[in-house]
Amino acid sequence: MTVLPAFRAPRAHRMTSAALAMATALLATPAQAQDMSAPQSGGLEEIVVTAQRREENLQNVPIAVTAITADALESGGIGGTTSLPQAVPSVQLTRSGPSGIFFVRGVGNTSGGTGEEGANAIYVDGVYLPDLGQTVFRFNNIERIEVLKGPQGTLFGRNASGGLINVITREPGRDVVVKGQVGIANYESYSGQLYAASPLTDTLSADIALTGTRQVDGWGRNLATGRKVGFGWHWGARSKAVWRPNDRTKIMVSGEYGKSDDDFASIFHVAEGSVGTGGTQFPGDYNTNTSAYQRVRQRIYGFNLTAEFDLDWATLTSITGFRGNKTRSGLDPDGAQLPLARYAIHSETDSFQEEIRLSSNDTEPLSWQTGLFFLRNKAALVNQQQRGTAFGGVDAGSDLSASMRTQSYAAFAEATYAVTPSTHVTAGLRYTRDDRTLRGEQTPVGLVPGTPLFIGQSLAPRTDSLTYGKFTYRLAIRQDLSNDINVYASYNRGFKSGLWALQSPANPPVDPQFIDAYEVGLKTEWFDRRLRLNLSAYHYDISDYQVRAAVTLGAQPTLLNAASVDVDGIEAEFEAAPIGGLRLFGSATLMRSKFADFPFAPFTYPRPAACTPAGPEAGQITGAATGGNLTCLGSAKGNDTPLAPRFAANIGASYTLEFDNSREVKFSALYSYNDGYYFEVDNRLRQEAFGVINGSIEYRPSARWGVELWVRNLTDARFHVQKLGSALGDLAVPAPPRAYGLNAKFEF
Repeated sequence: MTVLPAFRAPRAHRMTSAALAMATALLATPAQAQDMSAPQSGGLEEIVVTAQRREENLQNVPIAVTAITADALESGGIGGTTSLPQAVPSVQLTRSGPSGIFFVRGVGNTSGGTGEEGANAIYVDGVYLPDLGQTVFRFNNIERIEVLKGPQGTLFGRNASGGLINVITREPGRDVVVKGQVGIANYESYSGQLYAASPLTDTLSADIALTGTRQVDGWGRNLATGRKVGFGWHWGARSKAVWRPNDRTKIMVSGEYGKSDDDFASIFHVAEGSVGTGGTQFPGDYNTNTSAYQRVRQRIYGFNLTAEFDLDWATLTSITGFRGNKTRSGLDPDGAQLPLARYAIHSETDSFQEEIRLSSNDTEPLSWQTGLFFLRNKAALVNQQQRGTAFGGVDAGSDLSASMRTQSYAAFAEATYAVTPSTHVTAGLRYTRDDRTLRGEQTPVGLVPGTPLFIGQSLAPRTDSLTYGKFTYRLAIRQDLSNDINVYASYNRGFKSGLWALQSPANPPVDPQFIDAYEVGLKTEWFDRRLRLNLSAYHYDISDYQVRAAVTLGAQPTLLNAASVDVDGIEAEFEAAPIGGLRLFGSATLMRSKFADFPFAPFTYPRPAACTPAGPEAGQITGAATGGNLTCLGSAKGNDTPLAPRFAANIGASYTLEFDNSREVKFSALYSYNDGYYFEVDNRLRQEAFGVINGSIEYRPSARWGVELWVRNLTDARFHVQKLGSALGDLAVPAPPRAYGLNAKFEF
């Protein structure tokens, strides 16, 4: 297994050899672990996933999938998507104001502007979320979350070039369910959750899920104004109705609405060890020192209709979805009391989507699916007001408005055939066509006569359009070695669509990003399903990798294409139930994601600095830091891609101690470790290694009532959700500090 110590961009055949060596070692273990029948009492439950758009045993899917049940989310302290990297080490998250930007196996894009869809798709109940501002949400009605690793370019398709996060919510049935909790925590935090489901008639059931939190005290203060920072509130409601008029038909209607007001991802301050413009220094981990108010107010809503019809020979499924998001943000990204730059942003997105899918009811020897997908999306930067001396005067600047309309059409098909009872081959093909239209205008406001305009500060009304038509495809083979062990190999091609950065409508669009992914894997269950161990190894070739560009003073963020990226990695996951009441689980990923070629990459240097285009480096620092950064262009070949740790892992446990009269005590703990990563392509701003410990103790005097003590980030680890090297200086946004509290739970 030479790939581990050397780890210098091994090619696909080396990854294959490594995985096969693992498989050989495992197959050499005692024979009693094979030929599993039904598990004994206390063994692991079978996990059913929909990774291939039909219900299947997780172990039979030739894809690297992490499936997290509602109980596992709760016991691990994973209360929302922002905590998902603690449960899945191959997933990383950065924030940009209201946007949640996910990376899977190093594939992602740090840009989170209006109109960005991300390189990794997120679905909720089969509905695609076409806006990064909708990807940050909390859980209280989740059945499970599936994280599909690698391109999902056939059955899902839409921008699933690095992976996919599939959220499946609970479905009301024939039983009456009422459960919830109220809680109190540090920082004067109050929370409540309620889930209620009931049959309404013999054929109709409905549920409602309510959740809300309010944090009154802040993590820190704005040293300039004395106001608290790091606080806010949110509430949300989601309801689903299921109608089963007969055994062949199921109609599901669901809707959701949520509001939030916080500054959790917009507490910009000068990064520690850096000097901001005007000599501003680091104000403390959770403090800021800005002259303007920084806050994000958001309203998200959605509606979807899913209809399933059993036709005997196949099942016809129709999924119709509407999604909307309205956001108002106030930002002061200079990190200083100086009136350099402040932003007031009003953005909106609205989308409609329809998918029609036909899938075979028979699965042996042949199973197949085919379908059509349509998406219409409008992302609008309704108005972005930018003011400050960086734009020509204290109250000078410009008003920017821009919109991007997208119409996407796709047709897809995938089939799996059992060549022999133990050998299954899968092939899939998808064609996607995207039509995009841009409209943008930027008008100067209050400029001092004679002040030169900065780049992007003035733009006459502009209209442009582009069209992309691309094929993506998949080929996989799964070989069953026994009832409990199989190996698989796959090749996938995916792409992320080209688009404009709406904050820079004068710039040309970024080209589509393509990925060719090679993967081998081993899935096993041992000791009468008391141990589940899965391994995978992969190699990616990515071309035209989309990255956010650093900018000059006063200009807006834009997008660039890196020439190529290579990604190599190995992953392992396990889950065990060695004795009754005890569950152990963990996973680890070892990865190297680097730019194979990027000749004109943006590098930032703390001022005073000078660009050196003829030298080996893009630029050089010429004196003691005075504040701000200079951007130069150079080669990033060999640099790590952003948000791509070399090593990340977690390990967790839950133990339930049962007494008489339905009394029980449950202990849960989760430790996640990350050895660090870079935030930008120049590899200058780094998040150092950190670990997070979550834990809880729950006592239930009866099956209906319980009380829980919990803690998140027990050791108060200090890390960041974002670091940004801009012309105004190195800026950072902190991750949450330690939190602890008490929940009272009820269930009927």
